[in-house]
Amino acid sequence: MSKFFYKGGSMKKPEHSSAGFSVSKTVRLGTDKAPANISVQSEERKQELIGVFAENGWASIIKVNAEQAEDIRDLEILQSNQESTAAVTTKKANRNDPCPCGSGKKYKKCCA
Repeated sequence: MSKFFYKGGSMKKPEHSSAGFSVSKTVRLGTDKAPANISVQSEERKQELIGVFAENGWASIIKVNAEQAEDIRDLEILQSNQESTAAVTTKKANRNDPCPCGSGKKYKKCCA
C-alpha cells in the first residue's frame, strides 16, 4: 500500500500574469505602436510639424486636408507630458517581486 494520501494530479505553477503580477505595459502616445494622429491645412505646416516630431523622436501620422480645421491635440498632449518631470520611486523591489525594468522575470533573477 502506498504512503501517499493525496488524490489527484499535480498542480501547475501559475504564470506571472495570472498570479496578480502586472507585466504588461501600457502603450504610450508617440511610439510606433500608438503614433500621434495630426491633421493640418497646408503642406508648409506639415513640414514644420515633421521637424518637431523628428526633434523629439516621436512617431506621427500627419494628414493634409484644407477643408478641415487643424487638429493638433495629440501634439499638445505630448508636449505637456514632456514638460512634467518623471516621478521617481523610492521603493526598491523585493527578491520575489517582478523586476521594475519590465522584463517579466523576478528581481532576483534579473537585476539583483
